[in-house]
Amino acid sequence: MEMVIDDKIRCIKPIGKLDANTSNDFDKGLMALPENGQDIIVDLSECPYVSSAGIRILLKTKKRLSAGQNELYLAGIAPDVFHVLEIAGLHHVFKFESNVEKALAMVGFNRKNRTDLTEISVEHHRLVYQQTGEDNLTGQFCQAAEIVSYHELGFAFGFGSMSNPSPADTDCPDFFVSLEHCSGFLPLNKSADPDFRISSVPAKTGLPVCEALSFGHMPTGLLKLTLPGILTFSQLNNALLSLRENTFSKPSLLLQVIANLDKNGPSLSLALTNDADLAEIVKVNGMIRFQQFLSENAKKSDFIGITFRLARLDLSAKENSLEDIIRQQLIFENILAVEPFSPGAFIENPVAWLFHADKFIDGRTKRLSIEIKPGFVLESHKQFLARLLYTDSSKLVVEPLHGGYSAQTFHVTSFDHEGRKMRPTVLKIAHRDLITRESERCQKFALPYIFNNCAVVLGAEYYGETMALRYNFVGIGGEASQLKWLTHYYLQSDITFLEPLFDKIFLQILKPWYGQPVSKTIFPFRDHDPTLTFFPHIYRTVSDLFSIQADEKQIFIREMNQPVLNPYWFLKHEFVRRRDWGMEYLTAICHGDLNMQNILLDENMNVYLIDFSETKPRSVISDFARLEAIFLIDNAPLDDETDMADYLHFIREFYKSAHLNDIPGISYPGKHSGTVRKNAALALKMREYAFASARGNPDLMPYYMALLEWVLPVVCYSSLPLFHKRLSMILSSILCEKVMGAEPVK
Repeated sequence: MEMVIDDKIRCIKPIGKLDANTSNDFDKGLMALPENGQDIIVDLSECPYVSSAGIRILLKTKKRLSAGQNELYLAGIAPDVFHVLEIAGLHHVFKFESNVEKALAMVGFNRKNRTDLTEISVEHHRLVYQQTGEDNLTGQFCQAAEIVSYHELGFAFGFGSMSNPSPADTDCPDFFVSLEHCSGFLPLNKSADPDFRISSVPAKTGLPVCEALSFGHMPTGLLKLTLPGILTFSQLNNALLSLRENTFSKPSLLLQVIANLDKNGPSLSLALTNDADLAEIVKVNGMIRFQQFLSENAKKSDFIGITFRLARLDLSAKENSLEDIIRQQLIFENILAVEPFSPGAFIENPVAWLFHADKFIDGRTKRLSIEIKPGFVLESHKQFLARLLYTDSSKLVVEPLHGGYSAQTFHVTSFDHEGRKMRPTVLKIAHRDLITRESERCQKFALPYIFNNCAVVLGAEYYGETMALRYNFVGIGGEASQLKWLTHYYLQSDITFLEPLFDKIFLQILKPWYGQPVSKTIFPFRDHDPTLTFFPHIYRTVSDLFSIQADEKQIFIREMNQPVLNPYWFLKHEFVRRRDWGMEYLTAICHGDLNMQNILLDENMNVYLIDFSETKPRSVISDFARLEAIFLIDNAPLDDETDMADYLHFIREFYKSAHLNDIPGISYPGKHSGTVRKNAALALKMREYAFASARGNPDLMPYYMALLEWVLPVVCYSSLPLFHKRLSMILSSILCEKVMGAEPVK
């Protein structure tokens, strides 16, 4: 391989293959270019092949240049060579230009004059300051409780919480510093110990913050001795004061990251001068905790900050940026202690990275804007999750949909970074376990089978035990589609409209689930125990509502004027006793929580399902029984005691059936005849689908067990009146009596 090197424009051109045999010469050619703080161009127009050894040299050079805020440009790269970088994910790492001329134009546009070094003499020591970034940074402040990522904070000071999952308006017990990948905490409560946290993914790690001053990610410049030596901190501070007086604008803040290479006690500190400029900035921006903290420390120290005492500190690699140093040195096995910054008498071979900020803006203006419907509150950790999921957006309009029992869902209108409206999506927030299940089961059980389902998971993020899911949720007709819950059509339509609609949903759209059953052993008392899913507190709820104890085998029902089997006794004792009793039965992929808020339709009656957290194979009739409970219990027309008596007459007749395909009599003497007949007809539709899916098996026991899973816990539904809860208790008793004949395991 030949090389053409142009020192003047800092361009190197390898001619021929760049492989293991030629990479060392290529590396020497790059290293021979003078260190003058400028960009480098590699002209690959006559290089048909780059091996892994060559890529390693390119990455090494890129890293070395980045340490000085310079860039490596690859010009004229061949498609085959670009493809090698692309499949390795490196096409996002390098800067590419079609030819050297265009690369030179970019170098000229981006080049900053870093050849001017400022020398400072302090007594017999000489220090040099090299500018590596912008002359004046624009910092950001936070003065309200929120959760901010380590990346959003960058290098920062503030008050927040090391242990609490979310910030409280009156409780921010820790003073902290953030260094992108690591944060140190000094509890204001002196009984607690200082500590630190390390993040492997700063952009996704949240920190509860009450107040903070952030200086961004890139230092303004670097100050160090020209020759190895030992300074007093006073001497180093005099050099910093000289820079501040002669180089930087005023008023301003100067953040310092100070490396002390003392062989017997190396350290890395983040320090901020406690002076009038700092006092003015925190006062103007209403940072009450900062003002109090500065006032309390005014006589103690001229600086505020935190020192990380280290086992070792190695700055020998010239190509390392400050970010690299933080990532490599501030690790669990190297940090010995975290303590308040207290300048020692001497600093050995000090290196100081400086962040100079002459103004501060509200950090919220730089983060994703979230508009929330009036009267609704989206807590800080949920806003943080939204920011993680919508990195492609500059603004969100968030509206709550319906409040599920274990999750919240929101309709989200988002806008890109140039203000264009993007497709609508759904944001779902719940416990981490539930969202993890939903994401996995949507991919596993919904997308491969249901063609007409458009709920595609676009991403999932977590904070603590809370997790959020972003759904692509748009109708087949595009953004103009109007999606409505099945509940809307159920409430607005009569049975002549609803029956063919339900036929379409269950006999066509969901046929890949229910139409392909597989025979397996099922365990009805284990599979349908509501205390094992959403309702472990059911016994306490029943006790509070009706003063009924789960250890009482019988209860008195005033509406029936007789004692009956206590269904909660049956749940507590018989479900457990029969838990390992199995039977051969047909199974299918079932939604697991199929209600009319989990089925949506557009204006063309295209069907969309959501909420797959409970989706998995189970007894084939499970989803149909779930909907029967909704029709006959949740939507029972009960306004008073008379309605209750009339409806119980209907229920007792309806559940006299002996087989799944029986058509029970519908006898209802009350004033809500139309509603009851519609609900009964829909319940019979569910049994028709169940009988067909079970391939003509008339056994009612599996169906009633699946029904019990959703009738028993109605007492826990905060949205339903007391009449419906008593109805569920009575029907549960009837159903328990009917399944008593199932033979338990001895």
